[in-house]
Order: sequence, then structure tokens, then C-alpha cells
Amino acid sequence: MMNLILQPSDENLIQMTNVIERLIPKNDAVRDITSSIRKAFEENRPELILAKNLFSRLSKDSKDKLIDNFFINAVILGKQHKNKLTKKLGIYFPWFFVISPSAKCNLHCTGCYASEYDKNEGLSFEEVDRLLTEAKQLGIYFITISGGEPFFWPHLLRIFEKHNDMYFQTYTNGTLIDKDLAKKLAKLGNVVPAISVEGFENETEFRRGNGVYHKVLQAMDNLKEEGVLFGFSVTATRLNSDKIASDEFIDFMIEKGCFIGWYFQYVPIGRKPDLSLMATPEQRNHLRLRVNEIRNTKPIFLGDFWNDGPYVGGCLSGARRAGYFHINCNGDVEPCVFLQFSVDNIRNKSLLEIIQSPFFKAFQEAQPYRENKNLLTPCALIDNPQVLREIVKKYNAKPSYPSVENVIYDKEICQFLDNYSQEYRKLADPVWENGLSAKYFNWKEKKY
Repeated sequence: MMNLILQPSDENLIQMTNVIERLIPKNDAVRDITSSIRKAFEENRPELILAKNLFSRLSKDSKDKLIDNFFINAVILGKQHKNKLTKKLGIYFPWFFVISPSAKCNLHCTGCYASEYDKNEGLSFEEVDRLLTEAKQLGIYFITISGGEPFFWPHLLRIFEKHNDMYFQTYTNGTLIDKDLAKKLAKLGNVVPAISVEGFENETEFRRGNGVYHKVLQAMDNLKEEGVLFGFSVTATRLNSDKIASDEFIDFMIEKGCFIGWYFQYVPIGRKPDLSLMATPEQRNHLRLRVNEIRNTKPIFLGDFWNDGPYVGGCLSGARRAGYFHINCNGDVEPCVFLQFSVDNIRNKSLLEIIQSPFFKAFQEAQPYRENKNLLTPCALIDNPQVLREIVKKYNAKPSYPSVENVIYDKEICQFLDNYSQEYRKLADPVWENGLSAKYFNWKEKKY
């Protein structure tokens, strides 16, 4: 595979997908995905341009780790190991998990959930080291690091270096990625920063503070110059939803060197949640349509966490197969970064015990959350809020911080979420019933 990408021609990239495809069992969903990528390459779609840009612009170490750690260890060997453990233990394992080792940050963004955590708390190097060692024993080689600001945690680069057989993504505000740090990340090769923006300068600085936008752009320039794989992360609100879905924004992110982009929805959790910031159902649906259009026309990989349910079998929360869970800076284990309730803590349970949590299994067994199995409405927070309330109360799950209880008990917020979910269903149900439902597959039966 490395020989093929040294000269990333159309023919060699198609051949690379053939190599990956031969390494994966025929009944495996990853093989289906690989086949789809190969077909896109053969049809000269934007994915081919993205792949050529990727392998021609990355540093040698970034290329090596993308192949060795992500494609080989995480996608192929790790999955095979998880399948063996599933047969032996009778349980399924998530694709990855998120760790927020610290809540410390140099910004004070409007509506940030992490700002509610105790800034004096945090995970130790030994605790995170133990988690990653246990993860590899379970076949998990892909980890996302969040926060707070991940690069504030003093042990981060040491963790990346010690676990140099794993692949990491960091959600970062980008303000600490100077030229020196960019060189270190290029040398490590196993880290993909996803830098937070809110659109252009006005949108970003409205939520993140004066001067942040230019620091973000400089961070992107530093990473691009050193050949680091990176992307953007953006939160859709009522104020920026149209802007972040525009050709102008996407073209600029591609020009700055982004290979990937993650879309999130603003949800009413965190410091002083502002219900008026949440994008309308119409704006969310427009973003869904635009992201699909961009995927077919521009060389960048996009993920839309609230609209991509059909591609991943619904909600990813609760350590489900193909899904994930979140470990916060206090060691509490949450079903999702945005479902901030827990019953377990990593300081008194192993990773294997946590994955088997009855609390997590309740989310898994409740999916898909609606009778008509509409995967366009996958979320237990904003699409099916009654599910979150029922499970949290049944398992007496504790909130990660006091104000998160608002999504369960605050009448105004609960009524808002109920109304929002009903209004969005009016848009999503006809789309699902008029075509998308025919493509639905049940992840409980599919080897995904």
C-alpha cells in the first residue's frame, strides 16, 4: 500500500482499494464501504481528487501512520480482533471512544459544555495510558481527544508518542498550534487536529472571542506547511447555519488545507444554554441537503453528526457497535459527548466492564428510537428526548455537572426539545418514507 501511494496516480489509488478489499471478509460492512470508495475512484468522483491531494501533500510520517495505524491497525486488524472477542465473550465493541482528559481552556465560548466542569479536575497520564492499553487489548485503535482544549493537557504529546501504533483525532480551538507544535505533530504522524470554526471571522469571533479567527487560520497554515492531516469542526446555530453550508465557506476550508470537516448542531447544554441559538428544523434539513451535495461535488470528506444516521445505523451513543462513548475529565463515562450522564467511572472499573454497562445497553436496545425506524431522527437528546429522560431516570444516572439536569427536569428546555423534535419529524418523516427507508439496514444484524 505504501508503494502504491508513493505515486498517487488514479490507477494506483484504485489498486490500493483492491488491496484493502482483499484483506476484509466478504460479509463485512467495511468491505462494502471500500467497494463504494473504489467505485467512486473508478468514476473519477471528488473522492479521487481528495485521495490524490491527501497522499501528495502529507508528510512521510503522516502517510505512514495513516496507512499503518488507521487503515491497518484500526480498520482491519483491530476489527478482526474485536470480531474474535465478540464470538468469545458474546458482546460487541465500539469503533472508538472520546477522552476529555482536562476541562482547562484558554477560551470562553458561548454555550460550551466543557466550561461547566471543574477546572481543577483532570485525568492523569497513568489513567489515560491505562485506558489506551486496555483499548488495544479490545481491538480499539482509534481515539478522539477532546476537552477543554486538548493541547492544554500537559501529557498529550507524550501519550501520542507512547501509543504510536494508535490513531488520534483532537477537537481543538487551534490557538495553541504554532509552527513548533505543527512540526511535532508532523513527526508523530498519528494525530489529526479538527480545528473549531463558526464560519468566517464575524461568526467565529462572535462565539469564540476577538482575535481567535486569525489564530485559527495561522494554525491551519502551520499544519498545511508541515504536511499534517487536519480538518475543521463547526457547530451549526441559527446565526451561522446558512454560512457554513455555502460553497464559499467549503472552498475556503479546502484552500486552507482541510481534508475533513465535521458538522455538529448547537444543543442546549453547557454554560447558560441559549435556546435561541439552536438552528431551526428547516435550517438543519437544509444543512443535510447541502452536505450531501458537497460530498458529490467537492474534494473533502464531511461528516454530519445529526444528519448522517442512515449511513451508520442511527445513534452512535452507548458504546454500540460502530459507535462510541465519552470519558470526561472526572473519569465519568457518558454514553455520548452530549448525553452527559453517567453510572460508571474509569477509576473503579475496567474498559471491558464499562462497555458492558446496563446503562449503555439500554441505549443500544432502544435503537432505533422510533417506531418507523427513521434514521434521520437518531438523537436521544434533540430528536427523541423522552428516551433520554426514561433511561436516565431508570438507571439513576448522575449528571456530569448540575446544569445538565435541565434537559431532564427544566420545563422550558424540555418543552422546547419536545416541540423541536415534533417539528423536525414533519420534515424528516416524508423524506424517510419516500425512499431512504428502503436503504435502511439494522446494525444489530449487520456486521458493521
